[in-house]
Amino acid sequence: MLHFHVFSWAAALVLFFLTYTLYKRKNKKISRILHMIVRLLYITTIFSGGMLIYQWIQGGAVNMGPLIIKGVLGLAVIGLFEVMLLGVKQNEDKKSRWITLILALALVFYYGYSVLPMHF
Repeated sequence: MLHFHVFSWAAALVLFFLTYTLYKRKNKKISRILHMIVRLLYITTIFSGGMLIYQWIQGGAVNMGPLIIKGVLGLAVIGLFEVMLLGVKQNEDKKSRWITLILALALVFYYGYSVLPMHF
């Protein structure tokens, strides 16, 4: 499940930047198609992340605080992806959204690779 989760968020991240660039270049048809694919990847990322949290809890995770923080931050990143894509689609590009996204991504990577266990 861990590999599926990493694949789904990595693909979502790459397609997010590609879709963002295409919206900036006013390529509406392809960007709409990719936006729908990114939304599908959001669902797979949320599902696989939920399954990982369930596996950690079933495995006897002692401290559930980092699991909750990672889950909330992951949902925040997905929300920021969607807000940024809708913003660039409507020509509302704001630097504060980028700063928030970069900070949230850094925290998600920190919790995912430094705090949480990698093996069950």
